[in-house]
Amino acid sequence: MPKAHSTNKVHFACFECRSCFKQPNSSNWDADVEPRPFECPNCKIPMTPMGKYFKAPPKRDVKQWFKIELLYAYGERFVSSHTNISRLCDTLPATIAYLIDCGHDESDVRARLDSIRGLRRS
Repeated sequence: MPKAHSTNKVHFACFECRSCFKQPNSSNWDADVEPRPFECPNCKIPMTPMGKYFKAPPKRDVKQWFKIELLYAYGERFVSSHTNISRLCDTLPATIAYLIDCGHDESDVRARLDSIRGLRRS
């Protein structure tokens, strides 16, 4: 029996240039096939897989991109349409509160955010 091919495309984000792309053949459900990296077409840095249900903020909305990168750093992904992550984390302060409520140390969360801000200043 032939293998089924996935028609879904995973969203990939580039935190460096604040862009998002869907990649063909990225929703591979075959556990025997390793996921392949996708380069950002703009800056050539490997993009980050965000999940099928990721919706990128506007490029100019730097705080929302900080929020997304902070969530990613703590393991949050947009792989299900049934998660409330977008509603619970609609702002950067709400995201910080969410991560603290999930059991992460407040000083660690704030330090990680400061680190992200430092990386993205350009």
